[in-house]
Amino acid sequence: MTIERGSTTGEAPARATRPGQDGFHRLHPLTPFLRGWVIVVAFMATVGRNLADDVTPRIIGLTLIFLIPAAGTYGYCAWRFTRYRVERDNLRLDTGLLVRRTRHVRLDRLQSVDIAQPLLARVTGLAILRIDLAGRERSELDTDSGSDLRYLSVGHAQRLRAELLATAAGLAPDVGEAPQRPLAEVPPRRLVAAIALSPAPWVALFGVAAIATPALLTGTLTGALGAVPMLGSLWHTTFRRFAAGYPYTVSESPDGLRINSGLLNRTHATVPPGRVQAISIGEPALWRWSGWVTLRMNVAGGGPSVLLPVARRADALALIGRLLPGVDVAAVAMTRPPRRAAWLAPLHWRRLSCGADDTVFVVRRGIVRRHTDLIPHGKVQSIRIVQNPLARLLRLADMHLDTTGGPVTVRAGLRDADEAVSLAAAQAERSRIGRRHAVRTAG
Repeated sequence: MTIERGSTTGEAPARATRPGQDGFHRLHPLTPFLRGWVIVVAFMATVGRNLADDVTPRIIGLTLIFLIPAAGTYGYCAWRFTRYRVERDNLRLDTGLLVRRTRHVRLDRLQSVDIAQPLLARVTGLAILRIDLAGRERSELDTDSGSDLRYLSVGHAQRLRAELLATAAGLAPDVGEAPQRPLAEVPPRRLVAAIALSPAPWVALFGVAAIATPALLTGTLTGALGAVPMLGSLWHTTFRRFAAGYPYTVSESPDGLRINSGLLNRTHATVPPGRVQAISIGEPALWRWSGWVTLRMNVAGGGPSVLLPVARRADALALIGRLLPGVDVAAVAMTRPPRRAAWLAPLHWRRLSCGADDTVFVVRRGIVRRHTDLIPHGKVQSIRIVQNPLARLLRLADMHLDTTGGPVTVRAGLRDADEAVSLAAAQAERSRIGRRHAVRTAG
């Protein structure tokens, strides 16, 4: 990255909250409300599901009379006895009412600091500061962590994020937010068109119609209720997918790759430099006439798995070249499996191919939905050769290149057995050279 770090305004940012005499800060005063309502909703949902036949308005009212003060008390205690302070080389976080806990988050192990805004937090102008540390895998489904700060004002979360990243990088704490340069964005019209050209929404819509129409014509309410799961699938594949992908921007900064996304639940994620382990270019069948692709990635330590939900192929390749300097996917020479692979894959064996250059190993696969998977040599963690009984009979083998967990799996399938051994040996040497080069570059 060639961008230099510095404050975007030229002035040192002021702290959003005034610390106490001991330097500790508290969370936002609205935190008790945001934490307490979750308990109320979860309890009512559980009662409604388990006691649906016996629940009456009187029972609901009596429950809320006791539940709301209890939830409010919990939220207040969680806020009152939580405080934090940025120290020279760590973030100190004190929590607990009866059992006091003090956690020191070492900033030299800081992997990323992200800002998330669930819907209710976004309505109230608050945010969650999520802190990921090296050596701890965290998936996109994780909603809480012992080092998360929920909730802060958006402005304070941004300033604290900049302070933590600057301190971890050995810079002055008041250096400010690192500048960023846009790399790619997803226009809303393209996202809507991409969703409309995907089969999943239409399958869900057809399922709803097929189940609900006969039930409504015959007056059978039970049959209509059978369409509820399909309605959930329709929601997931249409509006929820749009809300997750718009607005969607990818930028670069000295801190790494920044991905901002979400219409209802806003997320500001950062992928530190060198954390992208593998990338997959997906080409759904109905997108090909428009030249659109989707990019997914594996990130070391966990993080966002979607790099771009939809993009023009040229823009996607340009972004890959920016993230992995020297990579030109189109220039990698590819080879197919032997013809006898048709016995195991009669329809798609011609679509299987693999190849490598001095930087990456590339695999292509798929008929209806084509995939191009690539992994830099220095990111390969292990190499496996796998043969099932039929593959052994046909002298075929699959070579797997393993990396960190994620949606991308790199597998050169149905290769000649001797060729697979040669490929594995050559890849082991390329990976050794790639890791040595990465260490030398980092040093």
